[in-house]
Amino acid sequence: MHKYWLVMNPNDIEKRVNEMASQGWHLKKFTWIRFTFEQDEPGSYIYRHDELERFGSTYEDEYLDFLKSSGIEQVDRSGNFVFFRKPAYEGPFELYSDKKTKISNLSKKITLLSLILLLNLFFGIIGLISISGGQHTDMLKLLLNSTNILIVMLLVGPILKLMRVRKILKKELDVFSD
Repeated sequence: MHKYWLVMNPNDIEKRVNEMASQGWHLKKFTWIRFTFEQDEPGSYIYRHDELERFGSTYEDEYLDFLKSSGIEQVDRSGNFVFFRKPAYEGPFELYSDKKTKISNLSKKITLLSLILLLNLFFGIIGLISISGGQHTDMLKLLLNSTNILIVMLLVGPILKLMRVRKILKKELDVFSD
């Protein structure tokens, strides 16, 4: 079975993957938008995600070997986003990425999505202004520029949600000084 989810907030995706596992659908592989599941015993695994440094940092192999020696299986990797699982009968497990790294990863996503939002807003507004000046409306240009504005509207919610998650992590960082 395939599911299509856009990976904006990794915590939401992790929650969805674990909900699927509780129904007997276990993650087999994924890309940034397509998740492939296979049928198995419901609730037999618990899934966690982590975001590794890009382009293989010096500690990455050691970290992955440590997880493997702890009985944690790497399911699949797409870019720096990795899913791990462990049998549910062994109890819950956590991957402890430090809060500074999580905040940095969220900031990078927010920056990228904000840039995409601003470019679409710019081109959408400029395009709509140029169309409104003439007597004859070019429907293709109107459709393309309206699509830019639609993309802007669709990105606002996820960006705000990521900003809230980052703000919570920053507060926790200040309180617990991670």
